[in-house]
Amino acid sequence: MTIYDYVRKNAFKIVVAGDGAVGKTTVGKRISGNFNIDENIDMTPGVDFHNFKIQSYEPIDCQIWDLGGQEQFRYFQDDFFNSATVVVLVFAANMYHSFLNLKSWVPLISKELLEKTYLLANKIDADNRSVLKEKGVEFANRHNMTYFEISATTGEGFEEFKEDISKSIEYVYLAKD
Repeated sequence: MTIYDYVRKNAFKIVVAGDGAVGKTTVGKRISGNFNIDENIDMTPGVDFHNFKIQSYEPIDCQIWDLGGQEQFRYFQDDFFNSATVVVLVFAANMYHSFLNLKSWVPLISKELLEKTYLLANKIDADNRSVLKEKGVEFANRHNMTYFEISATTGEGFEEFKEDISKSIEYVYLAKD
């Protein structure tokens, strides 16, 4: 089976990217409503997909492209950003190197059909936080991103983020008509 077998036609594309182990899969599963706190989540090998619908005037189909964050997957991932409506860059608030590595992800983002870019500070519930909120906000502002602090595991801050991303996609959907 090829990647094209998984891609849903006429679905809004959301790309979730960032270093490995920052919680991208948990973010994607929580957005799509498929998160299970007891689930053991393994490393994403290249790309994984999560589907969901935004309930609006009529249901809006969306597909999340969850990119593996390890370096060995980078050489082919830049194409995955093409035709994305929304990009979500994720770093872990307790892993400073994941914040520093954001600068290597930014050039991969295609501005072609992009409506909005988010920067998520995940794992804000961790005891050993190493990235201050001010640093995240500064990076987001410098790169024209909308910033949220969340814990994808506990759900802290997640509803505000999900509401914002849903409204952004709904706006694009309504503007197409």
